[in-house]
Amino acid sequence: MIIAAFKYKVNPAFAEEFDYLYSYALKHVGIIDGYDGHEVFEGKNGEQMLVVRFKDKDSFIAWDEHPEHKKYKERGKTEIFLSYDVSVGEVFERHTKEEGVI
Repeated sequence: MIIAAFKYKVNPAFAEEFDYLYSYALKHVGIIDGYDGHEVFEGKNGEQMLVVRFKDKDSFIAWDEHPEHKKYKERGKTEIFLSYDVSVGEVFERHTKEEGVI
């Protein structure tokens, strides 16, 4: 499993554009074979954390190199984000507990 953790702070002047591009990106990532879901977490001072799961490195690369995703990333780097920090790594250990399971 590959995890991409993306911490970011949106420039308020571009919040509406970010929301539009985010919803548009969901349509594209959702059809990538190996995309395994994502969550968004609220942080301090308007920061957010997007955590995306992919089943393997090939599926992550398919998303990372997707032409539409490349456009979104470039737009984000130039104006939409005040700050960002991206980390991508392979999961080598995982423990889970489902809610309601003792």
